[in-house]
Amino acid sequence: MVDFKLSEEQVALRQLARDFVNNEAKPIVADLDKNPNPEDCVSDVLLRRCSELGFRTLPLPEKYGGGGIEDTVTIGIVCEELGVADLSLASIPVNGRKLLHMLNPNVASDEVREKWMKEYCDDPGFMVSIAMTEPDSGGDNILPYDAPGSGVRTTAVREGDEFVINGRKQFIAHAGNARLYVVFTRTDPNKGMSDGCTSFLVPKGHPGMSFGRVHDKMGFRLLRNQEIIFDDCRVPAEWMLGPENEGLVSMRAGLRSDGILNAARCLGVARRAFEEIVDWCKNRVQGGKPIIEHQAIACELADMHVKLQAMRALVWNVAWSVDHEPPDPKAVPGVMAFCTENTFEIAHKAAELAGGAGVMKDSPFEKLLRDAFCIKHLDGGNYIKRFKVASAL
Repeated sequence: MVDFKLSEEQVALRQLARDFVNNEAKPIVADLDKNPNPEDCVSDVLLRRCSELGFRTLPLPEKYGGGGIEDTVTIGIVCEELGVADLSLASIPVNGRKLLHMLNPNVASDEVREKWMKEYCDDPGFMVSIAMTEPDSGGDNILPYDAPGSGVRTTAVREGDEFVINGRKQFIAHAGNARLYVVFTRTDPNKGMSDGCTSFLVPKGHPGMSFGRVHDKMGFRLLRNQEIIFDDCRVPAEWMLGPENEGLVSMRAGLRSDGILNAARCLGVARRAFEEIVDWCKNRVQGGKPIIEHQAIACELADMHVKLQAMRALVWNVAWSVDHEPPDPKAVPGVMAFCTENTFEIAHKAAELAGGAGVMKDSPFEKLLRDAFCIKHLDGGNYIKRFKVASAL
């Protein structure tokens, strides 16, 4: 029997996140998004407030100081609520979950897991960054095209008990702000990504690692993306995650289900766009009555409502399945593609229905549309997600 009733804990977490969004986050987010310099868009205040409320460490084990909630549906519910304010806030619970899964027991010792998870829980500003994308490698990291010339070009060459890393990363989320980086390198240039890639844990400030330009994005501006440069960066071999040349295998094993949380935070953007346009249509009078009473408008709103409900049902279904059923390689990329596409459609339609106000900076629709378009480009983009689904059919 399928039961979609939320537990008392889930209801309480949802209300905690909703109150934070409505009472604290929304005004701050709106102001930050308008800053012309991307370096001024990130808020340490919001991050630390999310830490105080327990959202950042929600998925980490209690023995390290975390919330101890690994249930994917519960974390997804929190991501949706935070996404109503901004996609970047919804990335905060996802960050803690990434740390948990990247440091899974198959690739990290108990000592490494305890060290970094405890430090993460103790420091309210601690974030993790996954450094994979490069100027000449993006989608072919994720599929991957297993040819020696494709994928990650950043090299890691063993010299005794150390590896020397050289290369450049770009579009890296939380770069410059994060304290710990999972860096993907090519340790065997004669093989493809699946058996020639190795990942390392590199703390911020390590010699040979520096940061380049901050990327100026059209939306999703409260999450910082920046270049990382490695110039003869020497790291001890014990910082390697998993066996040498199996970095991509380790990542897939650790993060196979976390993409569903990107779909969950889409729900927040779509819901915000829908709620804003319903309020607008109730208060905007044209032709002698609120435009929500015009049949054409009412039908558009009904379609948006149904899409939103379908998105949430699919997210919860797949979120539950990743915890309780054998892995289905079609499930997560499929729901991600579905939700990102429909989020953009809902945000686009909301901006259209708002007329001239839909493109004005002082209304919410323009920002929501920019954010909805940007999230379509996460994790290789939606064509890559469709390729994954098709290859598993």
